[in-house]
Amino acid sequence: MDRPNVLVIMTDQQRPDTLGYLGKTPCRTPNIDAIAKSGVSFDNAITPCPLCLPSRAAFFTGQYPTQNNMMSNQSGQLTSCAMLDRFRQAGYEINYAGKWHMGEGNIEQFCDRHAGDSTAEYSRWCLNQGLIDGWMFNDPATRTGRTPSMSIPKVHRQDLPVEKTNEAYITDFAIDMIQSRSTDKPFFQVVSYNGPHPPFMIPEPYFSMYDPQEVPVPKNFGPNPGEHSAHTSSFYRTLFEDHGTEFDAWRSSYAVYWGFVSMIDMFVGQLLSVLSDENLQKDTIIVFTSDHGENLGAHGLWQKMVPFEESIRVPLIISIPKCMSRSSQTPASLIDVLPTLATLCGVPSQPEWAGNDLMTRQDDQPGRPAQFAMHQPIGDWMNVRDWRMVRADGYKYIWHRGAAEELFDLNTDPDELDNLASSESSTAVLKKLRSEINDFLIRTSDPLLTDWQQDFSRFEAKALRHE
Repeated sequence: MDRPNVLVIMTDQQRPDTLGYLGKTPCRTPNIDAIAKSGVSFDNAITPCPLCLPSRAAFFTGQYPTQNNMMSNQSGQLTSCAMLDRFRQAGYEINYAGKWHMGEGNIEQFCDRHAGDSTAEYSRWCLNQGLIDGWMFNDPATRTGRTPSMSIPKVHRQDLPVEKTNEAYITDFAIDMIQSRSTDKPFFQVVSYNGPHPPFMIPEPYFSMYDPQEVPVPKNFGPNPGEHSAHTSSFYRTLFEDHGTEFDAWRSSYAVYWGFVSMIDMFVGQLLSVLSDENLQKDTIIVFTSDHGENLGAHGLWQKMVPFEESIRVPLIISIPKCMSRSSQTPASLIDVLPTLATLCGVPSQPEWAGNDLMTRQDDQPGRPAQFAMHQPIGDWMNVRDWRMVRADGYKYIWHRGAAEELFDLNTDPDELDNLASSESSTAVLKKLRSEINDFLIRTSDPLLTDWQQDFSRFEAKALRHE
């Protein structure tokens, strides 16, 4: 396969337990399942940052948010885009349909064609056809009355034909780009959906596709006794409490979230159909992923931005023509996708890329390589702290700047209910993972390195006092 085409499908805020072939929930995704049947499903993948802009920038640059200076969800402005730039230099036609969210007015410098990235244009498109404004964020009923006015878990049936939703709008642009592509060069097509990011406002039949009463109660639903102060003070704990502290209040949120995913899956099927109609399946690599997960009440939190599994885990499938289907437990990150695609397509790798080619990794060293994630509060109103995380050897360690640590044994405590940071039996693991964080912050020139070193000294002094 000489210079294969590339189709990247990215959703927003999709948990991997929504993938039908994994069988974790009732959610059905037959078309995404079909992608997995001809590729590798990386079932242990995380985002470098559980927030839209930093995560997407990491994916498209192959660098951590602290390296590409894209930690801010509001002011980040991508000035170089290694994934699109390098593939364009290699002779690919670069087409982008859908959500961008990596700066205002800069998408056109990275693409040959782009469309569907303006939500304001989508709203006008709806209104010009005599429809309601399909951009659900504009409906006050989907947002909290608190300041800032963030989306809430409440569900709403959308009075809009499925073929007029924002997901349909983006899909139509992508299909047109594939059908009208240049035939004398390979294409690199991005299809970036805004869903299933809340608000959970979707039309029938997807709104009622799943029965709320069949949603099981997660083991880690609600606040955990003795939890870290970063979670008790969070603005998103307040929104959790506003929605309801009993799980019955959340059943519809889960059910409609799954319906949202199934609706997107239907549009993924349309993308696969056009590849088939254009006889492109044998020449096209497909990547399916999302930028981050969603808490949905786990640990008593709404939305994302925390290092818990529900927030940082992402689906990641790389489908390669004639590839045997397999499930891989090797630790993976969104920053690994760029070097992986570069190797598969014969595009030269660059030394500044922080990730590695996933296809060369083996599953013979459980819990390695180490995975890292980070977050910077998007405002003082969040009432939380910066954090850095390492996930390795079956454990997860979180440093909250200027506060206590967290340590979880993911093998025995996958729901992250028991913080082992104060356990004497965990001393050796703590020291090892602190060393991992230290080396990572030095390697990536993290702006919080000095803060970390101060806290590290405090942790070590406290450990000496207890010896």
